[in-house]
Amino acid sequence: MIKIKEIKVRNILNSEGKEALEVEMVTNDNRKAIASSPSAIIPGRREILTTSHIHMNSLNQMIEEIYCKEFNSQSDFDNFLNQYMEKLGTNVCLPFSLAYARICAKNQNMTLVEYIRKIANYHVKNSSPIPLVAIFSGGIHNQEEKGSIQNIMVAVDIHPFSKSVPVITEIYTDIENEVKRRNILKYYGASSGMVVPRLTEEEKMKMLEETIKRLHYEKYVSIAIDVAAEHFYKNENYEYNGQILNSQKLDDILMGYIQKYNITYVEDPFDSDDIQYWKLIKAQNQNIAIVGDDLFATQDKYINSELANGIIIKMNQVGTLTDTINAFLKAKRKNMVTCVSQRSIETEDTFMCDLAVALGSTYIKIGGPRRGDRIAKYNRLLRLEEEDSEVIK
Repeated sequence: MIKIKEIKVRNILNSEGKEALEVEMVTNDNRKAIASSPSAIIPGRREILTTSHIHMNSLNQMIEEIYCKEFNSQSDFDNFLNQYMEKLGTNVCLPFSLAYARICAKNQNMTLVEYIRKIANYHVKNSSPIPLVAIFSGGIHNQEEKGSIQNIMVAVDIHPFSKSVPVITEIYTDIENEVKRRNILKYYGASSGMVVPRLTEEEKMKMLEETIKRLHYEKYVSIAIDVAAEHFYKNENYEYNGQILNSQKLDDILMGYIQKYNITYVEDPFDSDDIQYWKLIKAQNQNIAIVGDDLFATQDKYINSELANGIIIKMNQVGTLTDTINAFLKAKRKNMVTCVSQRSIETEDTFMCDLAVALGSTYIKIGGPRRGDRIAKYNRLLRLEEEDSEVIK
C-alpha cells in the first residue's frame, strides 16, 4: 500500500503559453513524482467530460480524501479518481493518475516501462513504435484552412527510433527550407506541422512524396493523413475546402489521394456517426491502417474493429492510466493497430512515450521536430531506447 503525505497542484505553461495543471505527489517515505496533462483545441464529441474551470471545492475534497486513504494498486487509485471525473474533468484527474504511477514505479524499484507492463500484464518484445510526424498542418490546427485535412504526416518505418530521427529531421528540414525559399510558410501549427495555405492538399502530398523519393527514403517512409472529419461535418455533409460534400464525394476524394500517393495510414476519414462510410473505406483499403480517434475516444465501449483496423490512444480522453490501458488491450485483442498520440496542446510531460514503448504500440504520434514540448518526446524516446534495451534481454 502507498500513502500520499503531500500533494502540490500548480499551474504551468503549455505549448500555447496558457495554463496547464501539474501535480506533484510525495509519499510517506519521501518518494516524489510530477505529472501534467495535455489538452485539445476542440475535444471530440465522445471524449469524457473535460472542464474549462476547475471546481476548487471538489479538487480540495479529492486531495483531502487521498491523504486519508491507502491505495492497494493503480486500478484502486484510478477507480477513486473516476468518482471525481464528472466534476473535475480528465485534464485534472489525469496528472494525479500519472504521478501516482510514477511513484508506484519508484516504490517497486521499476522503470516506468516495467511498471506499465506489470499492471497491464502485457509483455511484448523490445521494439520501437513507428513515428508519425506532422509535416503540414490544416484543419483546426490552421485558422485559415479549417475545413481541410488536419495533418499530412510521414510514417517512418525504421527501427530503432534513433535511426529514424535523422530521416525525420532531414525530410522536415528539406521541406521547411523549400517553403521558406518560396516565402509561403505562414507559421507552425499545433503539432509543429507547417502551415502553408497557398498550397493545396494535393500539392502538399506531391511535394512530400517527391522529397521522400529524392532523398531515397521511399522504401521506409510513407504518407499518413489525419483527416479529423468530425470537425468539418455539419448537417450530414462535410464542409471541405470550401465545398459542401456528401459522404460519397468525400470518400471519392480520399480514395483518389490513396490511389495516387503512397498513403499507408488514414485517421478519422469520416464523422463518428457516419458508420456506413467507415465500413466502406475500411473495406476499400485492406492493406493500410484505417484509424479511429474521435470515433473511439480511447474508450473500450466504443471500440469496434468492423469500423476501423486501428485506434488512437490519448490518455486525457479518459483521464486515468488504467482506463487507457484497458482500451489499448481491448484493441489488441481485436488485432487492431495502435497509435499512442500527443494532443494539440502539449506540456513537456513524456509519459506517453513510456506508455507506447511499454505496450509495444504500432505507432506513436509526436508532432514535427520543432518546439520544446515536441522535442521532449523525441528525446524521451531516444533515452527509452537505451533504457529499455537493458530491461528486455
